[in-house]
Amino acid sequence: MAQPALLGPTAPLLRQPALDPVPLARWPRHWTEREDLLEAQHDRLAALLVALIEHHELSQTSEAISPGPTSTINGQALSIAGDLGCSRLLWQLRLHLRLEERWLAQSHCLCPGHRAAHRQAASDALEGYQHARLESTTRLTWLRELQTWFDDHRKGIDARAYAQARSLVQP
Repeated sequence: MAQPALLGPTAPLLRQPALDPVPLARWPRHWTEREDLLEAQHDRLAALLVALIEHHELSQTSEAISPGPTSTINGQALSIAGDLGCSRLLWQLRLHLRLEERWLAQSHCLCPGHRAAHRQAASDALEGYQHARLESTTRLTWLRELQTWFDDHRKGIDARAYAQARSLVQP
C-alpha cells in the first residue's frame, strides 16, 4: 500500500521536480558532458526557486483570505513545507556551486573572482535564510533576491566561464 504524502496536497515542494536527472553510470569526464549536467542543475535550481516563490505567495494569500483555526493548521503545514523546500534549495545550491567550481578549476577556467562570488552568494543565502526563516514576507523577499542573483550569475560569469571551457576543448 502506498504511503500518503507527509503533508498531503498542500506540500508539493516535498516531491522532486519533474526535471529529475537520469542516474549516471559514471561521472562525466569531458567538459561537454559536464556542461550538460551543470546546466541541468541550473534548470532544477531555477525551477525550485520559482516553485518556492509561488508557494510563499500562495501561503501569504491563504493567510490573508481566511483567518481562523483551520487556516492556522493549513498555515503551519504550508510553513513547514516552505521551510523544507528552502533547506533543500540551500543544500542543492551549495552542492552545485562546489561541483561547478571543481569542474571549472579542472578546465583551468575558474578565476578567483568567480570562486569569491560563489562563496559570497552561499554565505549571503544562508544568512538571509536564517534571518528570514520565521517571517514569511521576509522569506519571499529573500527568495526573490536569490533568484535575481542566480539568474544574473548564470547569464553572466557562468556563461563566460562555460564558453571559455568549451573553447578549450574544441579544435
